Amino acid sequence: MAQDQKVRVRFAPSPTGYLHIGGVRTLWFNWLYARRWGGKLILRIDDTDQQRSTPENEKMMMEDIHSLGIEYDEGPDRPGDYGPYRQSERFDLYAKYAKQLLDEDKAYYCFCSADLITQKREAAMKMGKMPIYDGTCAHQSKEEALKRISAGEKAGLRMRAPSKDYVLEDLVRGKITFQSGTIGDFLITRTPTDEEKEAQAGIGMPVYNFSCVIDDALMKLTHIIRGEDHLSNTARQLMIYEALKFDLPIFAHTAMVLGTDRLKLSKRNGDVSTKQYLDQGYFSETLLNFLSLLGWWPPQGITPASGHPEVMTPEEMIKVFGTEGMQKAPAVFDVQKMKWMNSFYMKMLPLEKVTSEARPFFEKDPNWKNIVSERGDLWFEKVIGLFREEVSLLSELPMAAQLLMGDTLTLDEDSLNFLKKDKGLEVVEALKMRLNHFEDLSDSSGFKELQKEIGTELGVKGKGLFMPIRIALTGQMKGPDLSDVLPLLGASTVQSRIQSVIHQVKGQS
Repeated sequence: MAQDQKVRVRFAPSPTGYLHIGGVRTLWFNWLYARRWGGKLILRIDDTDQQRSTPENEKMMMEDIHSLGIEYDEGPDRPGDYGPYRQSERFDLYAKYAKQLLDEDKAYYCFCSADLITQKREAAMKMGKMPIYDGTCAHQSKEEALKRISAGEKAGLRMRAPSKDYVLEDLVRGKITFQSGTIGDFLITRTPTDEEKEAQAGIGMPVYNFSCVIDDALMKLTHIIRGEDHLSNTARQLMIYEALKFDLPIFAHTAMVLGTDRLKLSKRNGDVSTKQYLDQGYFSETLLNFLSLLGWWPPQGITPASGHPEVMTPEEMIKVFGTEGMQKAPAVFDVQKMKWMNSFYMKMLPLEKVTSEARPFFEKDPNWKNIVSERGDLWFEKVIGLFREEVSLLSELPMAAQLLMGDTLTLDEDSLNFLKKDKGLEVVEALKMRLNHFEDLSDSSGFKELQKEIGTELGVKGKGLFMPIRIALTGQMKGPDLSDVLPLLGASTVQSRIQSVIHQVKGQS
């Protein structure tokens, strides 16, 4: 890369399904790298698989990216100088370079069917040989091949694999040598089916390695940051770069992401869609922070503002992110650890933001929706402020705040038994009497004084005093500070609840 050339990186998903977690990590690594070096991030849609790629899937992936708050600089909806940004709109470019390789005898037509190739592969493996293409079509002339195509046969194109070693200097893995003879002549376009549009008559459908190299080169990418699983593609791509005389970008192959079972990440062990995690109540900040630490670690001596070495803002990560911190060893996607991190963000993020993101989870419940609407925004913010330290996920907040719902309480057996022993019922009745004259439920010091007066009057203290009061107000034997709960309930609800508790205790005494 020239010294004056600005960093250009890309994220190039195939719209064949949801945006999975491994893809989000690749996107985030590229975004951080671009921002660290003042470069640009390009979003390219690799949709040459016309049977599986759909506009619906593309829309879904784009929505996931936007919901994470990740801004790219060029893409299908952000035109730049190197578009179009969908591979399905770039077939003429692939055809151009495929013809160039044909004209230079660096590629040839291959009429072998997929079934025949499979048979050849299996036969080679049974004989203990490297399962590479045996060159069946390598020696036929171009003229003969064109006659067959004119007669109605269809063909793909194979590139002639040079007999030489290829060396890659990878920023993460160091020097990697791809030895001669390990890769045979390989397809750069495949035979199109009757349902598929050809790139150009007689050329066929471009395969991943071919279209990827052409796009990366023409879009002037300087760095290719991607998962280790793409390392197997690199040898073929190096050959294509060389054959087309394209400048080689700098490669960085990041660590694989495994589940806690040490197996490849899948739906079973955590690799579900970004939307599913957001719908479960994870913050986008949590997802990105957690994923950034899967295969990368910040330099020593960094002290994030959060006070925890693993909880960093994007701005903090940008300052220190680089390939030198990337690891070779597989990273483990631990959902429980991500949930812990989300609870950290639940407490750390501004209350206004947590309240805003919590609202949709309350509005899904018709009962909560009505209550929130009636009580207003200020009341709702206080609710979130009270319960956010009790939960890990936004989706858990409505259940945690359930103790605020209802004017009457139904006690469980343990609570009833507690109130029936000693002076439990007397404490509740004294509470009802004194709260009749307690004017300001938000007066926490006044409420604590009221409790002391009840204790002195009845000769009770500790659990015998505070537990009956908690049960009478919330129906639970544990929970947040009562002085915070009282003003959220309101005077009429408080009195109604206490009366319902007294009725239950007396009814079973």
